[in-house]
Amino acid sequence: MTLVLNEKYHKGSNVSFYKNRALKIYPVYWLILILLVVWGIFVYLMGHPGTIHFYEYASPLGFGTWFYLIFANIFIIGLDLTFLLGITNGKLFFTGNFLRSDPNVYQFAFNSIAWTVGVEMLFYLIAPFILRKRLIIPVALLAGSLILRIYLSANGMPGHPWDYMFFPTQIMFFMAGFISYHLYVRMKKYPANDLLLKCSFGLMLIALVLYSYLFANTYIKQAIFFALITLLIPGTFMLTRNSKIDRYFGNLSYPIYISQMLIINITRANSFPKIFGFGFTTLVIVIIFSILLERYLSRKVEEFKVNPN
Repeated sequence: MTLVLNEKYHKGSNVSFYKNRALKIYPVYWLILILLVVWGIFVYLMGHPGTIHFYEYASPLGFGTWFYLIFANIFIIGLDLTFLLGITNGKLFFTGNFLRSDPNVYQFAFNSIAWTVGVEMLFYLIAPFILRKRLIIPVALLAGSLILRIYLSANGMPGHPWDYMFFPTQIMFFMAGFISYHLYVRMKKYPANDLLLKCSFGLMLIALVLYSYLFANTYIKQAIFFALITLLIPGTFMLTRNSKIDRYFGNLSYPIYISQMLIINITRANSFPKIFGFGFTTLVIVIIFSILLERYLSRKVEEFKVNPN
């Protein structure tokens, strides 16, 4: 994102940046949301458990609760807060343990995995005001986010949502991307060594694949892993930046991610034919559906994007 802002958008084009981010995210998300709501109504009418049952179970809901749930489901921003909230007597309240609420508030989200996009959108809101600054500010934010993460862990809040769904402890990863970009800018000044770039790419693949198997899952292990990835991303990007295949898979990543919950909900139904078993059948359908989304929706939306220049 630092690369996009610094090399595609000039300092007076923040509105264009926001519009283009919205066009990238919302059309695909809204289509999936509509299909999820339709599926939820169908499942409810058939008497099977689903998202709508949680609304029925927790009814009557207060006006503030309705407003928040409708807003968050439609606009994504705020879905991450479902992991900081509980519900009782139809009213929301803040809690340090979202699992103690019955039902869990995140179960009111029709596309429950979209909360990660909500965190990303919070970053987009502040990105133009941070990513064009000197290195000291993003580094300070990274350090502050890491310190907060360690502090929360040391004071009885080591797990979810504080280490995963809480934006202040997640911003460190966005700032790591800032550092990767500036390493890339410096690397561009020197002749590219194809062998070194391939080694960088290979090492990153090994780290990603073997991460869970190397050591116990500790903060030290996580810190080493993410520091390594931060250092390896620039070389990997230099190796793949002109690849049409890489760009195509990059364009598919969002449709695949945001549509998977819809496909999973459908394929896990007992009556759905699982020709290759549940997992592989779901994977094949998600990929095919995402290819269609990218071809017939995402590309069409590209025509409406604002030229930042």
